[in-house]
Amino acid sequence: MALPALAQSDPPVRGVVRAVRDASIATDLNARIMKLPFREGESFKAGDTLVAFDCDKPEAEMRAAVAEDAVNRIALDNAQQLDRRHAIGKIEVQAAKAKWDKAHAAAEALSFRVRDCKIVAPFSGRVAELRAREFEMPATGQPLLRIVDAGTVEIDLIVPSAWLVWLKSGTPLQVKVDETGKAYAAKVIRTAAAVDPVSQTIKITAGFAAGDTSAVLPGMSLDALFERPGS
Repeated sequence: MALPALAQSDPPVRGVVRAVRDASIATDLNARIMKLPFREGESFKAGDTLVAFDCDKPEAEMRAAVAEDAVNRIALDNAQQLDRRHAIGKIEVQAAKAKWDKAHAAAEALSFRVRDCKIVAPFSGRVAELRAREFEMPATGQPLLRIVDAGTVEIDLIVPSAWLVWLKSGTPLQVKVDETGKAYAAKVIRTAAAVDPVSQTIKITAGFAAGDTSAVLPGMSLDALFERPGS
């Protein structure tokens, strides 16, 4: 549906569409990548596996640590029973407790490491950029892929700070997206907390108010027209 033209009292303001949720996925796990199920542009759901690593070694280490934990737990229980019968010294009980604490902590640490062998999607979205390949051994902290929630977007705009006299949360505007060639209704969501003293501008964030915006993707550019009150 065509939108009514707004009274243009000021020149258009350039803006960009930004995904509300945009994340680069990395890991500190020193393991080979076994699966990257999604390609660039493909969609996924929250909870889907984004990356799976070869974790045979850490899984074996975890099983060994769990077994060591169990052995030391038995030793501690036995020491405590002997202590109740006054058949063992307090120092021996404390040593057994410390040994079990250490083994238990090691088992927990390895269980966390094994959990990192699979990276699951924190939200539903699409793969914006794939920076790794299957069977590679990524460097620690290296971004593996970038994901975005293309269904939840906002508009970033820089406007003159003098507009704050009339520009408030909820102020309507009309935007025309370069890549789609279509106009959409929008409204101001919030303004930044500070004005740039050099340029005398302020950043504002707007959201689409109506219409089918499924073709609007993060990174698209647009022109925004505002209607001043009483114009």
